[in-house]
Amino acid sequence: MNKFSSILIIVIIAMSCSNGNQKNKAIGDKINSNNEVISDNETKKLTSFEIKGTEVHQIQSTINQKHYELYVKLPKSYVSSSDKKYPILVLTDSDYAFPLVTSISRRVKTEEFIIVGISYSKGDSPGVSRTRDYMPTNSPNEERGHSKESRLASGKADDFIAFIKKDVFSFLENTYRTNMSKKVFSGHSFGGLLASYILVTTPNLFEYYLIGSPSFWYDNYCINNFEEKYSKANTNLRANVFLSIGEKEKNNNSDMVSEMLTFEQRLLSRNYSDLKIKSSIIPDEDHLTVYPSFITKGILFAFEK
Repeated sequence: MNKFSSILIIVIIAMSCSNGNQKNKAIGDKINSNNEVISDNETKKLTSFEIKGTEVHQIQSTINQKHYELYVKLPKSYVSSSDKKYPILVLTDSDYAFPLVTSISRRVKTEEFIIVGISYSKGDSPGVSRTRDYMPTNSPNEERGHSKESRLASGKADDFIAFIKKDVFSFLENTYRTNMSKKVFSGHSFGGLLASYILVTTPNLFEYYLIGSPSFWYDNYCINNFEEKYSKANTNLRANVFLSIGEKEKNNNSDMVSEMLTFEQRLLSRNYSDLKIKSSIIPDEDHLTVYPSFITKGILFAFEK
C-alpha cells in the first residue's frame, strides 16, 4: 500500500467517526455536555413530567388489602390561608381524570377545593381494577365491558365504598385541612354507575354527585333494583346530583341517553324534598369525547361561587 492510500484510509476513518458523533449529537437527549452517551434510564429522568402542586400518597385498603395511590392537588391559597378548610372532589379513573381536572380547576371561576384522585389498584390491570371496584354486582357473563378476567372479578363496589369511607376519608382528614361537610364524588362510565349506586344506597357519603355517561345497562339494569329498594325504605334523599351524557351515546346495544333520563325521572318521581337534580345532554359528544365538557359543567354545578 502506498503512502497516499494510507493517508486516504485514515481520512475516511476520521470522517466516519466525525459523522457518527454528529449523528449522535443531533439526537440531543442521548449526549451530554461532555460528549458522553446518556442511558435510557437517565433519558427518562430528563423527560419526566410532573403536574405542579400535586402530591402522591400510597394507601392500602383495610377492606380488601389492595394498594392504591391517592393523587392530591391543593388549591392555590392552601399555604397562605392557614386556617381555611376546603371541600374535596373525589375522582375515579384518575389516570386520565386527575390531570384533566387539575387543569380545568385553574381556569374556572369557582370556590377553591382539593382534588383527590384514586388510582387503580396496584398489580391489577385497569380493566380488572375498575370492574371489581366500580361494579355493584357480579356479572361474569356480561356481554359488554372489559376482559373475561375483569368480568369474573366484578361486583366489589361495596368494598371500594367502604375503603373510601374508612381509609380515604380518614387519611384526608388527618393530612389536610378538609371541609368534610362538602364532599363531591365524580364518576364517568363505570364510575358513573358507581356514583349512582352510592347515591341510592349510601347517599350521605357525599353531598354532591357528578354522574357522567353512567353504564346503567350493566347487569340487566341492576341500578333500578337498588333505586327501587331505597325508595321503599326512605322518604327523603338529601343530595345534589348532576347527570350528564353525550348526545351521541346511542348505538345498537343501548340508548344510554334515554337510560340516563329514565333514571333521572325515577328519582324525581319519588318527590324527595331534599334532592336537587340537574341534567345535561351535551351536543356532538360521544362516550369517549364527552368527559371534558361533563366535568367542567359538573365542577361549576358543585363549586360555582
